[in-house]
Amino acid sequence: MSDSPVSAPSRLALRAGLVAAALLMLGALALFYFSLGGKSAGQSADGTEVAVTAKGCVPNAISVPAGKRRFTVINGSERAIEWEILDGVMVLEERENIAPGMHQQLTAQLTPGEYAMTCGLLSNPQGTLTVTEGDGSERVTEVSARALIGPLAEYQVYLTLRGRALAQAAEQLQQQIAAGDLAAAQQAYRDARAVDQQMALAVGLFSDLDQRLNARADYFAQREQDPEFMGFQRLAYGLFEQKSLDGLLPVAEQLNQDVADLRERLRAEGVPAPQLARGAGRVLQAWHDQQQGQAQLSELAQADLVSLQQGVDKVVSLVAPVLEQAHPDQAAQLAEANQALATEVSHGDAQRVLPLSEALAEQLASVNPLLAAADQE
Repeated sequence: MSDSPVSAPSRLALRAGLVAAALLMLGALALFYFSLGGKSAGQSADGTEVAVTAKGCVPNAISVPAGKRRFTVINGSERAIEWEILDGVMVLEERENIAPGMHQQLTAQLTPGEYAMTCGLLSNPQGTLTVTEGDGSERVTEVSARALIGPLAEYQVYLTLRGRALAQAAEQLQQQIAAGDLAAAQQAYRDARAVDQQMALAVGLFSDLDQRLNARADYFAQREQDPEFMGFQRLAYGLFEQKSLDGLLPVAEQLNQDVADLRERLRAEGVPAPQLARGAGRVLQAWHDQQQGQAQLSELAQADLVSLQQGVDKVVSLVAPVLEQAHPDQAAQLAEANQALATEVSHGDAQRVLPLSEALAEQLASVNPLLAAADQE
């Protein structure tokens, strides 16, 4: 039997049904956003909830007692977001690439004070996180510099040498862009980016520098066309997607200035003891979050992971011997997780490396409480 043509009344009914379905969907979305707008930060089974909309955090001010606190971040905007807890410009904790309509959790060890929260787009106003003394029932413990005095000193030397290499690579990149040589500029980018990722722990400590050096286009209002979109991601967009040097020289010049600023800050401040293992785990987790949902890693994402693992490997080599003195089993687990990722890091199969990167990030996140406990014994 042949198909009969659809009658005019049937077509009208079909259109009406589609319109009704669309209205129902819009109504559901409106209800979702309304519920976010009316939500206050409260303690639940998932910890303290905060929603991020297109305009900022809801609520914009949160208060929690000191100690180990869990936050559930809900993305109520139409693009992927990141959420950070900042102490001045220093990043304490973060979650990246939270998809629209989804949520992620993070746990932070917080001491009393006033902190800031990034809330979606980098142009959005920051929120305020107030950490109170609490009732004293949960004592805040952190690993001290005394427990890591040797590793911190050695890591400072590592950062000094890598910072010098980054400055040289960034200068070479600027020169190749100025010379108009696309192929040479692409290779210079790879060289500079490799060092940047080896130093990702240190770069990621400073929110303002990290935004200029590494923020992705999705975190800017106009994405790739936003004048604030700079750094390695802007250079990669021009060099590898557009395959053009147009407009990249000012970006490369700013990159050199930011690298010089980074080196100066690291000379003056160094890496705080609690951020050595925790920071390495945080930047590895951030890479993992950015690649979620990918079946195959891009060439640049895979190269980032190779260099990132090299930087994390340095941290593991420094903290594992200290951890082994009091917790040999955990030290062995940390070393095994690091070796597992190192073995698979050259593969572009996301399904192979993503679980390994997350496992190593979790191992690194567990180091500080163990070292702090051993330091107090």
